[in-house]
Amino acid sequence: MFNKVWHDIWIVMFVVLIIVGIIAGQSLVIGLGVMGLIVAGVSWVWNRLSLEEVHYERKIERPRVFIDEDTHMTISVLNRKPLPLGKLSVVDEIPDEVEVKDARMAVSSSPNAKIIMHNTSLAWYERIRWEYKIRGNRRGFFKIGPARMESGDLFGFFESHKPVERSDYLLVYPRVVPLPELGIPAVRPLGETRGGIRIFQDESRPSGLREYEVGDPLKIVDWKATARMQSLQVRTFEPSSAFTVILVVLVETSERTWQGYSPVNLERVITSAASVASYATEQQYSVGLFSNGTPILADRPMRLNPSSNPDQLTIILEALATIRPLAIGPMAPQLEQNSRQFPLGSTLVVIAAILTQDMMSVIADLRAKGHRLVVIYVGDTDPPDMPEGVLLHDLRRYFENMELASEFGPR
Repeated sequence: MFNKVWHDIWIVMFVVLIIVGIIAGQSLVIGLGVMGLIVAGVSWVWNRLSLEEVHYERKIERPRVFIDEDTHMTISVLNRKPLPLGKLSVVDEIPDEVEVKDARMAVSSSPNAKIIMHNTSLAWYERIRWEYKIRGNRRGFFKIGPARMESGDLFGFFESHKPVERSDYLLVYPRVVPLPELGIPAVRPLGETRGGIRIFQDESRPSGLREYEVGDPLKIVDWKATARMQSLQVRTFEPSSAFTVILVVLVETSERTWQGYSPVNLERVITSAASVASYATEQQYSVGLFSNGTPILADRPMRLNPSSNPDQLTIILEALATIRPLAIGPMAPQLEQNSRQFPLGSTLVVIAAILTQDMMSVIADLRAKGHRLVVIYVGDTDPPDMPEGVLLHDLRRYFENMELASEFGPR
């Protein structure tokens, strides 16, 4: 605003010079005033055209990384016109959780953000690039941008601004730790047994259709396909076994929502879940996820059906990376309601920092219904006594040691 007022004053002064020169009959004064107005006019046109056909581009080499893993970000500007830019300022917004190495940074007006600044000039049809290493210091889904470009005329009379609304995103996966490092024994970490695997039809994994055979239950008849094909058709399902693992991730870290949450304990839960998912995938188990946390841009509990697809681990890690800190509601009633859809005989790995009496009742009920139960506890206090047949891994000491050594924890 100050610059605009100052420029307006200069233009008024040139007009006054012309008027004074005309009144006084001084051609030199008139000439100075006219030259000033010409310069002002050229500057105005130059400013209006300065950011036309100037293109800003931001590229992230790998938009999905693990915590403390580097990736490359390239920022470039291209002037696609025959008019040079004597000055160009580019300001790009970066979340605090994303570290940009060897960049000129400044404080942003937006909360939890900073800005990366570039000042340069551009010749006609010139492109300039800046390359940086960036690193995610926390798990999450981070927006990079928007950017803003500023330029003007060569004489500094005018300024122009151009927003770049396009944003990029960096997804930072949670930390994955080998189970023995977490204090989970490498031998039978989930209570698996060798041999005697029970095979059965898993109704959560449909595979196709076939002709009805005597003895098939009516509940698997596909009536729409029957009407279309004019013969009785039944749905078929992929076989499943006791080596189906459902990760039950409890987001709540306090007994009451109004008490807030513990960032440290939440990261313990997420790290444990990601590590068990990685182990189960290596063992070629079918892995699913159920949580009372919600991902970004969603308002419902997180649920992923079990699958042994090689991409399942990536999907689970993406879900865990974006999980929000506050639960959508207590886990106990949600788990009780949704457990009916879990494959029969699957192993449920309950990962929690707090276990209420209601939750312990649900665990005992699920065990009685034939599910294998493994509880991974990461809270600050002693865990409650487990029902018979429920395997417990108490990981408090391991996480405390890692946190004391600064090898783990939110930043």
